[in-house]
Amino acid sequence: MMDSYLEGSGPQVVTKGRHTTPLRMLMNVIGCLISIPAYWSITVHCHYPVTLDLVFTILLTELNRLVNEGRRIQFYDEESPEPLLPPRDEKYLLTPQDEGYSSYTSTPYNEKNLSFMESQIVPQSRLDSMAAVVGWREDPALFTRALESYKNAKHCTFMLIGIDGDDVADRDMVDVFNIVFPTQSKVIHVPQPLGEVAEQFLAKHIAICKQNGQPINMEECYDIAMRHCFQLARTIIEQEGINLSNVRHICLRQRHMHKKGIMFTTFVFALVIADVLGIEFLWSSDSDTLVLPNSIHKTVDAIAQDPTIGGASSGLIVHNGHETAVTNLAATVYWGELYLTRSSPAFTATSDCQSGPSTVFRLAALPAILIPWYLQTLLGKRMIINEDRHLTTNLLKRGWGVVFASDVLAATDTPTTLARWLKQQVRWARATHIESLLQPKVYLITHPLLFYSMSKRELGPLIALIATMWYFFTGEQLIIVFIADLFVRVVASALYNLLRNPHRLERASLKWIIPGMFFYHIPLPGVHAWSLFTLTADGWGTSMRNNSEMAKKDSVRQAWWETGFFVGWMAVVAGCVARWLATYHELSSGGLLLAMVVSSGAAAVVAWRFTIYQMS
Repeated sequence: MMDSYLEGSGPQVVTKGRHTTPLRMLMNVIGCLISIPAYWSITVHCHYPVTLDLVFTILLTELNRLVNEGRRIQFYDEESPEPLLPPRDEKYLLTPQDEGYSSYTSTPYNEKNLSFMESQIVPQSRLDSMAAVVGWREDPALFTRALESYKNAKHCTFMLIGIDGDDVADRDMVDVFNIVFPTQSKVIHVPQPLGEVAEQFLAKHIAICKQNGQPINMEECYDIAMRHCFQLARTIIEQEGINLSNVRHICLRQRHMHKKGIMFTTFVFALVIADVLGIEFLWSSDSDTLVLPNSIHKTVDAIAQDPTIGGASSGLIVHNGHETAVTNLAATVYWGELYLTRSSPAFTATSDCQSGPSTVFRLAALPAILIPWYLQTLLGKRMIINEDRHLTTNLLKRGWGVVFASDVLAATDTPTTLARWLKQQVRWARATHIESLLQPKVYLITHPLLFYSMSKRELGPLIALIATMWYFFTGEQLIIVFIADLFVRVVASALYNLLRNPHRLERASLKWIIPGMFFYHIPLPGVHAWSLFTLTADGWGTSMRNNSEMAKKDSVRQAWWETGFFVGWMAVVAGCVARWLATYHELSSGGLLLAMVVSSGAAAVVAWRFTIYQMS
């Protein structure tokens, strides 16, 4: 079943998923070409484009849920797996007085009393999965909650933690790991990040081929470099004396690089360990994310039946939604926008973004894509900011399906200030542009619905930006906006989410729904344009959450660079509102100009106060 690597067995490598015939590619291209004028016609010539788009999106969302459930039913009919649940004996239960008790889940278990025999590690179900959690200088309290949540995750048989740093300040995360998993655990220091190892080995191998006059096949070079990384990871495990029959939790530490760096190392170790344990699926998440008991296995069972599906992601909720006004607004954005937008192309197994906090991979699909993913360049520059989307793109380019399990939830953290929220949105938008616009091969082999969704996502904010700027400077409306259309869209979207969204909002959160829509959509054109203009910018977008990182301030110049666009955009939006009101009340040209100047200035000052002033 497994391919041979060096002298031992190694992770299974399947280079491609579904085969796409030339005829199918031609049909995909035709579908893509049709979708552009179709979207333009709906946007420009229809009297109710927003409502019509919502109806279409809801239909696709329901179809996605139906298709996912169909795959689950077929899987359970064929496999009939026996659930691997935590022990139910009362001696394993934690009480509120016990260390490690958490009220977050309803079934806390005391792992100190558990003894895992080798027979229990052998997969009892195809749903058995490994979890890989990566982070850097996370808040210890939040990291503790995140790791504790995995104790109750069904079918999670092994935990792998990746810490991107080995300095004194990074010790807190190791201490948390040792406290949460005091037994059956091991901490490993990786002497050199495996991403660097792969890059150096690849360069050396290519140089030897050139020196010997041999043709260079990059796929073969990637394969040889991955074999080397597998062997190195296997050697490290052996040197640490780890017996995988009685170790269930491993923490990896390496020199600080970036998220891609620690993800690469963690994925290589995951592939080697999963090969030994016979595990098919890997849950990948972040150090700020909490899983629910069903998060992992309900995402896995949405893809387990179809061997051509290489990945999936679940829905997300916000676990710190009541912390500040910004988090309350952000929570409604996750609730209303994420559920609908991610579902649109997903029923065709062409979801173009697996959310970093809640992703499942079919392990057989990973070896062939890890090095191309890690070494991605844009205009000659190495890219480190779009780790999640580029993984998904590499799966799609090789014919693997990617789905969105919209009825499954995990809980992530969201920025608590407007400045950090905007920086995060810009970072995500850059990754979206890179993968949507600079990877045209994807659209040859995927359903045209993916291209339609991309066109809507890329063109919509640009059209709004151009129309707004045009109205601001000329007073002419390029697009007629019908208030009734917007009203129906807002009400219908809220009602649909209240009825069908798997995340049931608390009554106290209902008041944030409408403000949340404005909170997301008003800055969107500005975020979209600035991220497109700064496509190759580096950085995480937000600082990490431990005390030393949260205390850091940006320079004034850096603060203006990162969020200054928001100050300018809000001035334009306020100026447009003032122009419309002045025109409606038939003010003189002087009065109109004064109203626009005052409104734009006031909006700019407020935007500056909540972004640049707080950051610097």
